Parts: sequence; C-alpha cells; structure tokens
Amino acid sequence: MKRMSKIILIVSTSIFVICFMYHWLFPIRLKIIIPKNYQGKITLVLSNVKSDNLNVNENGIGYITKQTFDGTYYKPIVLETDGTNISDRIVGFNSSTFWAIGKASNAFDENNFRKELEVRYLSFEVVPPCKKGEMQNYRPNLIEFIDQTKLLFNK
Repeated sequence: MKRMSKIILIVSTSIFVICFMYHWLFPIRLKIIIPKNYQGKITLVLSNVKSDNLNVNENGIGYITKQTFDGTYYKPIVLETDGTNISDRIVGFNSSTFWAIGKASNAFDENNFRKELEVRYLSFEVVPPCKKGEMQNYRPNLIEFIDQTKLLFNK
C-alpha cells in the first residue's frame, strides 16, 4: 500500500509539473485586432461563443470563451485592421497584472419580472501615442454596447 501511495504522489506531481511547464513555455498570448485609430478601453467579454472573437468592434468589445478568460495572463499583441502593431500603446491594470478583471451588472424589468444581467470581462486600454504608458481610465457603458445574446452568465 505504501508503494501505491508513492506511485500516486509521483504521478500527480509529474502531471502538475508538466501542466506548469506547458503554461510557462506556451502561454496563451492573444492577438487582438482593433479598428484603425481606436483609442479607449478594450473589453473582452466572457461569452458563450465557441471560439474567441478578437476582432473588437468600434466600441472596443470582443468576445472570449471561458477557457481564454481563465487562462489569459500575458500582455496581448494588438494590431490595427491594416496590420499596424500598436502593442506599445496598450496599458494594463498595473505593473504586476496586465489584465483588469471586471464585472458589470444591470437590473431591468422584462414582462413584469425583475431580471439582472451580469457581464464578466477582461480589459486594458489603448492610449494615444503621446500618452504611452499612462492609464486614461476610459469608462464606456459596457451594458449598452454588448451583444447580450452572447453572454455566458445571463441571470
């Protein structure tokens, strides 16, 4: 029985090390396409889509899967629609964590029933060239601009 416990410990430790090394060697690094000359908040909404939609719209909104939401840690590559790399103009949450993780909600009445819409998202900012590295605190009304049919958590 002692030998079986050692084997289980070795196997589980090996699996943990392999998973850790995989994420360290092959991190999820997103490539996000934004409209030409866009400045503002980029919001990747946790949604029910089958694959990530990283071509954000004119409001800076894209849609991602739960796997991407849970596994994205690294600064993305950001390109304008013409292929121009503007990754040097993106500003993250703080110096130790790039992605801001947020939640927005909105209560509304539908057919005499009170419902609440909850949106979870990852975000960062695209700033003008003269403001590189400086957070601007853009605050669009997320609930107003999202496609509610794509939401994963809809109460």
